[in-house]
Amino acid sequence: MRRTAARIAFATVSVTAAAVLLSACGSDEPIDSVQHADPAALAWVDKVCSGVANGSAKLSQPPAFDAANPQGTKTAMVSFLNSLTAALDDMAGGIRNAGVPPVPDGQSAVDKATSTLGDTKSKVSATLAKMQDAKVSDQASLQKVIADADSTMSGLSEPEGPIKPLRANPELNLAFAESQTCRQVYGNA
Repeated sequence: MRRTAARIAFATVSVTAAAVLLSACGSDEPIDSVQHADPAALAWVDKVCSGVANGSAKLSQPPAFDAANPQGTKTAMVSFLNSLTAALDDMAGGIRNAGVPPVPDGQSAVDKATSTLGDTKSKVSATLAKMQDAKVSDQASLQKVIADADSTMSGLSEPEGPIKPLRANPELNLAFAESQTCRQVYGNA
């Protein structure tokens, strides 16, 4: 009798468990309650991060500063600012070349990101022009030129850089968080 009662109880539990599993499989709601990025959005952010990485690669060697050689330091900074200008163009191109993101307000996010890069490029170009025109003959004049450049460049040091306006879009933000490519470029972006 005990075995029969145990079998009935086990069978009842098994039927109940099977019903729960079947209803979960047939449900529109996934068992995993964590929201995942749309595959098309994920592919788009992978393209963007690859494009941004290509532009960033040009900036891997910042200029060396040599107080004993003010003119050489100025020349190195001019070269670096030229590279930075080209990198900003490449980054904006990488974002534009990815196309319109397949999310609501995607074009608006792209427009903001490329506009931010354009504004940054304008600031860098202005700094470059000042740097090219600067008379650098001693350490004091070099320090002034560097201080002027630093004030412009300090606003460019955000860790997310050009993707920050894109991440303001919730769907793109989710895709950036899940993208392996973006993690390689930005770490834990």
